[in-house]
Amino acid sequence: MKAKVWALFILSILLLFLINMIAKPFGSDKQVIDDEEGQDFTTFTYVITKVEGSDYYGSSLDGKTKIHFNSNEMSFPLTEKIRENDKIVAYVQSENHVEGFVKVKKINE
Repeated sequence: MKAKVWALFILSILLLFLINMIAKPFGSDKQVIDDEEGQDFTTFTYVITKVEGSDYYGSSLDGKTKIHFNSNEMSFPLTEKIRENDKIVAYVQSENHVEGFVKVKKINE
């Protein structure tokens, strides 16, 4: 009798877990970024070499890496006008570089 009660208890817990998974699967929450506090970013420094509307082209300071990004596709809008030969710091999510730059800031020298 005790075995049947334990089996029923375990199956009930499993059923509740599965119902919860169907209602809200892991990883389905889209995170809205309000600010950079609490976020893990990796930064890279580049020099802008060409600007075409909202498309920006650049290269790393050592010239080994080239970049292209569109300012309309970033989570944070540009706060300053970026021109050719400006140095920038580009922020990407530490865990997910594939989605591109999250934020770009101009380095004022």
